[in-house]
Amino acid sequence: MFAALTVFTLALFGHAASAASTPSPLLGELTNAGAKFPVADIKDATVVEGKTLSTHGILHTNTAQDYFPATLLLCPTDDCISCLPLDLSTFPVSTCLAELFTFQSVAINQPSDEGLPFGVFVGGGGCTDFTQIPVVNTCFNILLDVPASDVSIN
Repeated sequence: MFAALTVFTLALFGHAASAASTPSPLLGELTNAGAKFPVADIKDATVVEGKTLSTHGILHTNTAQDYFPATLLLCPTDDCISCLPLDLSTFPVSTCLAELFTFQSVAINQPSDEGLPFGVFVGGGGCTDFTQIPVVNTCFNILLDVPASDVSIN
């Protein structure tokens, strides 16, 4: 199991490193940081204004500094166990990162609990159908019609 997760980590790092002008969002080793959060099904949750908000615009650097650190946790199991941590401050905006790997739960770990001025979306296959992660500091099990493998920030 650990070997398989290591391969996913290396594959994601290699995928992120292929974009020469974009710093890698990978923060390091797998983490259980999301296991401390309450758990909900992503289909049953609603977006809370001020916790995550899709502005469909460009994130400005001076605004961004107020909301970070914020870490996206992509987890191959339910309940946010053994998650791959990705630094949201280095994520490309308005870009779909397709088929990173299949994940079953997600969370945004934000120590300040301030929320984000942009939306973080997950979906499955082809960057066509997304569901927004509604709030920070909550683990969401993903029960979509297709396996979740895509991430986008807008």
